[in-house]
Amino acid sequence: MRYTTNNPEPLIPIVANVPHSSASIPTDVRDQFIISDSQLAEEQRLLVDWFTDELYAPIQEAGGATVRHEVSRFVLDPERFEDDSQEVMAARGMGVLYTHGCHQQPIRRPLSAVERETMLETFYRPYHAELTSLVRKTIDRFDRCIVIDCHSYPATPLPYEIYGESTRPDVVLGTDPFHTPRHVATLIENIVKDAGYSFGLDRPFAGTYVPLPVYKDPRLVAFMLEINRATYMDEASTTKHAGFPRMVAVIKEIVSAMTTL
Repeated sequence: MRYTTNNPEPLIPIVANVPHSSASIPTDVRDQFIISDSQLAEEQRLLVDWFTDELYAPIQEAGGATVRHEVSRFVLDPERFEDDSQEVMAARGMGVLYTHGCHQQPIRRPLSAVERETMLETFYRPYHAELTSLVRKTIDRFDRCIVIDCHSYPATPLPYEIYGESTRPDVVLGTDPFHTPRHVATLIENIVKDAGYSFGLDRPFAGTYVPLPVYKDPRLVAFMLEINRATYMDEASTTKHAGFPRMVAVIKEIVSAMTTL
């Protein structure tokens, strides 16, 4: 399965993008990787956005639409630009099709043009078409749409990061200059701080997903949430800990605030 859509007929004007929660690598893609199973598992441990489908479940529970990418970002990263010349992370071997791992080591053999096109047609373009369709449907129904880009990030900086800063807030808000109004950013900041968490704005991760066909539509609000994994899980064992429900409650409050904008 390429992606899963929950609430394709949303009851509230929110569409969630959950691109990195899966650790699934199809068997017919596994042979592209030149590292061992244990090495690949370690890459996944470091970089998969573990449990974000559950962490952001308040969105679908409130009636919002969610789209979850059902294969690992190591298979294909739907958050990257399709064209490597437009993608800043391609220079680090982590464009739409990762060639290098978290420590900048080679992990994948070169793909032919046919293989690359097949990967894009199978895992990339259908996902973006679904998100774009949902956003347009939501705008048509509510005359507005809020896209929430749902992520988590490791408590310790990794070598691949552009801004591998030691300061790692509990919650980071990623913004777009056009689609993230200042009052929305302030509202989220206040919710996060009132819950007792530290807050960061566009560092160490910045920006947010906006479907390109609706970019600059004034009816669209968009932002990214990056949750520090230390707040809700044990990264060494990839298991949730007691902080998980507390962070879910914060997400629920943000969703509630967004529906009343």
